Amino acid sequence: MHGGNLRKAQELYGLDSFIDLSANINPFGPPQGVWKSLQEGMVDIVNYPDPESRVLRKTLSNHLGIPIDSIMVGNGAGDLIFTIVQALKPKKVVIPIPTFSEYERAARSVGSEVSYIPLGPEGWDKFSGCRNSSSDENSFDQLWREYLNGCDLLFLCSPHNPTGSLLDKDMFERILRLTKELGCRILFDESFLDFLPDELRQSSRTYLKTNEHLLVLYSLTKFYSLPGLRLGTVFAHPSLLAKFDQYRDPWSVNVLAQHAGITSLEDSKFPEVVREKLGESRSVFYREFTQCGFLHLRLWPTTVNFALIEVLNHTSRELIQHLGEQGILVRDCANFTGLPGDFIRVAIKDVLAMQRLIEGLKAYYLKEE
Repeated sequence: MHGGNLRKAQELYGLDSFIDLSANINPFGPPQGVWKSLQEGMVDIVNYPDPESRVLRKTLSNHLGIPIDSIMVGNGAGDLIFTIVQALKPKKVVIPIPTFSEYERAARSVGSEVSYIPLGPEGWDKFSGCRNSSSDENSFDQLWREYLNGCDLLFLCSPHNPTGSLLDKDMFERILRLTKELGCRILFDESFLDFLPDELRQSSRTYLKTNEHLLVLYSLTKFYSLPGLRLGTVFAHPSLLAKFDQYRDPWSVNVLAQHAGITSLEDSKFPEVVREKLGESRSVFYREFTQCGFLHLRLWPTTVNFALIEVLNHTSRELIQHLGEQGILVRDCANFTGLPGDFIRVAIKDVLAMQRLIEGLKAYYLKEE
């Protein structure tokens, strides 16, 4: 269902190691201080972790400028999604598709009716023409009123997974106004926000004070390269967090995850270094992909650490199999509801990894072209 399953890949392809482009994790590892903090934190594994994650929440508060009583942490974003849905038990959930499958799984787990907003491979760019005139705005509002009819909880994701597209500020403000008017809550997933360049990195967190129906999901797992520890957080009105607290495991965030999260956030130089390295890798990948002129592949534009590739006139499974045999793992997008056609998603890793991917694609396609 998800990327990053190396054990299964080893069994499937008979190899010991892979270039894993199936999971959208920062490939350069966590901040250097994390390793030391984990070693020092080992003495704490004989005790229960702080159920309130007080020091981690205080660090998040200082780092992001959010009151500590508006912050809850969990065992990754997935854990928080299920906790939130269990607490709210929405009768009807609306989900733009394609997107992260755990939104719908969580909704189905409490018997919610699920309705979709079709985005396709364009992602949020599908609505880019709905902001140029008052008539466009009226059409947008009317369309979204239909989408949100009877909705209790709307899932939003930006940067959007798997397309990498962004929900722009004006569009989000209109959705925010409509949902507030209609009495629908928003769970806004910003798990990939930190990967964006400075000029594009705008968080919906700034709207929390005046919009109690807004909840913002944020992940430390992906950008700070902590997938094995699991660490996510949700920002919301304290009264909502108190409700969520009744449905969560009080010890869901282990002591090592808390140590790693605190140390990661305290490294002020780390984010810019990662963004610079990934920007270089993305540029190299796009340039070499374009120069190859693949006739059977379409690379959709992205500004984050992953890219969607449409497979034309072939099946994505054949390509995935070929790359896997070459020791390269990519994400099969077959289980992304609302993505017509054959697609793969590739994570942007270091330059050498992206060049290996290009060589793997060449070996499969250029011999036929």
